[in-house]
Amino acid sequence: MKKVVTANIGGFCFTLEEEAFSKLSRYLDNYAASFPDRKEAAEVMEDIESRIAEIFREQTPLPQQVVSMNLVNKVIAIMGTPEGQSTFSEKGREEQSLSAASASRVRKLYRDPDRVVFGGVCSGLSAYFGLDVILVRVIFLAALCVGGFGFFLYLILWAVTPKATTIAQKLEMHGEPVTIENIWNYTKEKTFKK
Repeated sequence: MKKVVTANIGGFCFTLEEEAFSKLSRYLDNYAASFPDRKEAAEVMEDIESRIAEIFREQTPLPQQVVSMNLVNKVIAIMGTPEGQSTFSEKGREEQSLSAASASRVRKLYRDPDRVVFGGVCSGLSAYFGLDVILVRVIFLAALCVGGFGFFLYLILWAVTPKATTIAQKLEMHGEPVTIENIWNYTKEKTFKK
């Protein structure tokens, strides 16, 4: 018989084995402690918890199913660790790199708030299709000049396409797997651009 703990992860309630909860807590605490800026850490930790919750929900289809130590180990292997952290053995690092490499690179369509002109639809489409943003804007401008069809298409896309507000969504928009290393690199890149 094992003890279980109820925890709120990424806005969802999960029941975890006590050992699994302890390991996941240490994992998240170690990562949060690596940030010098608390505000930046809070935003990144929110994205990481959302991704962990997404994986838990995929792997535990029943609402009352308990999250086991095996699933927590799997999540840690998928998410990985940021550069400079050494919380895994060499075997764990090999498993982590294999799972990160096998993670599917699925792109999701979002409006891009970082390269926005009018709503971010064109920049979101360019990230989704891997095209130059100027090319997509020229196509919409040409469609606007030819019968006004581009204007209505743009409005519809603006209304139905969600805005990429979190780091995880911005990574998904570019087809990058949402791992701790990618979140870490994105955060460092944004910090240096400021």
